[in-house]
Amino acid sequence: MLCLRCGKREQFADNLCENCILETITPVEVKPVVHGTVCPSCNRILHHRSWEECPGNLPDAVLRIAADSLTFMEGLKNPDIELSVDSSDSNTFRVSGKVRTNYKGLLIEQEIGVEVRISNVLCTFCSRKSGNYFEAIIQIRGLDGFTREEVDRILEGIRNSVASAYRKDPNVFITREEEVRGGWDLYMGDNSFAKQLSQKLHDTYGGETKLSSSLFGRKDGRDVYRYTYLVRFPGFLQGDYLIREGEPLKIEKIARVVKVRSLRTGREENLNMHEAMSLRKLRKADVEMELIIVSRSGDEVQVLHPTNFRTVEMLLGGRSAEEETITGALIDGELYLV
Repeated sequence: MLCLRCGKREQFADNLCENCILETITPVEVKPVVHGTVCPSCNRILHHRSWEECPGNLPDAVLRIAADSLTFMEGLKNPDIELSVDSSDSNTFRVSGKVRTNYKGLLIEQEIGVEVRISNVLCTFCSRKSGNYFEAIIQIRGLDGFTREEVDRILEGIRNSVASAYRKDPNVFITREEEVRGGWDLYMGDNSFAKQLSQKLHDTYGGETKLSSSLFGRKDGRDVYRYTYLVRFPGFLQGDYLIREGEPLKIEKIARVVKVRSLRTGREENLNMHEAMSLRKLRKADVEMELIIVSRSGDEVQVLHPTNFRTVEMLLGGRSAEEETITGALIDGELYLV
């Protein structure tokens, strides 16, 4: 059958030929001017009343705003949008490109040109962060005696956890960090995450935790509280030593209990956190050293004592002694292999 509009060509769809379809339909409606709001700090875009993440920089946000402004007619399949920013003047951008799509088997290509005008407004999340907003404080204490490297490693682990959570929830951020006597105060943007993080620190490093709160104000008729999570480290890390009635115990693992190994017997046991914290503590860096091996014989080695330089016979106990030195610990004048 012939096209009902021109009567010259065979019908393709909707009782019309291909040419008449192209002449009578508007696959994509394009607004000549589009307004958008972008956060200059994180590049999020305000969509209706919510801020949506937009990876990249301002031109990427402009392209997304332009693409979102396009209206496609019903029946189009798999529209392919190719847009680029041609020019910009202050916060006004000229965007052009093409849209390729399929309408009832007919391939359609339409030129696109739109002016995008951008307003720069800090998003809710960046506004809170820059305004020192916080819902909770994590107080880390018990760092006396820790090396700067150890403290930096702990803080870096916290920052990495926050950065990972931030990618999923922009409410998670550290407003500020303050070094105080015996530890650090971390001001957290989200209380729920602060609670999880304080528990994670306790599970990883042991010690004690305490929660307190203070009334901050009222919102929507309800009291609003700020929370403080105190995480007190036990004064030791994995690899350090405890002394119980003169017996040195090497800390093998810290969880809800402290797993230790006796340097005298090799026996392993679990201590509850309270008991472990009550014992005398020795830092790994203060007692461990490389001992020079003088001779080997079966499961025994002779090593050079680090202070009086006498040879000391020691049982390897399954340890490898293929190198010129072996790791030991000097505790209260006695030498142990670790």
